[in-house]
Amino acid sequence: VSCNEMNVTNIFADNQRGNNMEILCKAATIAQQGQSCHRYLEGIYHNLLSLVWGIRARHKKPCPVAADSTTSLKNFLKEL
Repeated sequence: VSCNEMNVTNIFADNQRGNNMEILCKAATIAQQGQSCHRYLEGIYHNLLSLVWGIRARHKKPCPVAADSTTSLKNFLKEL
């Protein structure tokens, strides 16, 4: 499977979607998972954590995501 077709949790599938900070935190989790495929996701991961946690981001972990529905990494990045 190519990296763009790598399956990740679709955090955007839920109609309720939660608040923006929760979505950004979950997106950080997905970006962290995709780092093995794309190095640029490391920067996205750190930027998303900084948006959620501010200067304390280095000491925080991304939010857990439930493995309900999945989407390709490519589609996830488009939604983000």
